[in-house]
Amino acid sequence: MWTVLRYLYFSWWAVGFWVTFLGLYPFFALLMWQARWQSHYAVLSRIWAWLWFAWCALPARARWDFIPEKKTAYLFCPNHFSFLDIPLLTLTVGRYFAFVGLHDLLKVPLLGKIFKTFHIPINRQSMKDRYRTYQDCKKALGAGKDLVIFPEGGIWADASPTLMPFKEGAFKLAIELQVPVVPVTIPYNWHILSLFKISKMQWRRSVVIFHEPISTVGLTIADVGKLKEAVFQIIENELKKHKI
Repeated sequence: MWTVLRYLYFSWWAVGFWVTFLGLYPFFALLMWQARWQSHYAVLSRIWAWLWFAWCALPARARWDFIPEKKTAYLFCPNHFSFLDIPLLTLTVGRYFAFVGLHDLLKVPLLGKIFKTFHIPINRQSMKDRYRTYQDCKKALGAGKDLVIFPEGGIWADASPTLMPFKEGAFKLAIELQVPVVPVTIPYNWHILSLFKISKMQWRRSVVIFHEPISTVGLTIADVGKLKEAVFQIIENELKKHKI
């Protein structure tokens, strides 16, 4: 019985995703059409996320351990255990930012066009594309735009909720441009929506913790490993506090 209800609830989520997205799509299209308006994407995408969370009757809470500076670009590095992580970050970051995500999203009708315009796709199988992504990230951060990069490189369904080893790209980028790195912990989303395990969905508050940023001023490429390990330990220690 509970399994059937969970599948019905997930179906309600899916319907809500497309209803809210398609309802706002004309406004997204307007922003794509006028490049000078694209900075308003953060507000519009946050409205979409708020509507979708409300549709799902899913409460969300963000804890900020610092006050972001308006003129500082940040590189946010969250753990990634669930597809719900992206809508949650869209709702809670509250700044003009871009996700770095797999190029597979480009294949999704309508959504793919928005992703290509406002975010940064990456094809890990292509060295040329990885270089292009790295340059796009440098350009975004240099222009004062925040980035969200999942340092695990994706969702590892079999291992969740265990952190997988972090890739170095995000930390090399942060050191090269001397931008602060913000460790981000998302402790419960894998309970709410685990990858391909709809029958185990749980209803609970979705929580995200934005830890104090780690300065990269004065760091060199030789410090990439230390920076990566520092971010890993902060997230892992926070996960343990939530009995993950």
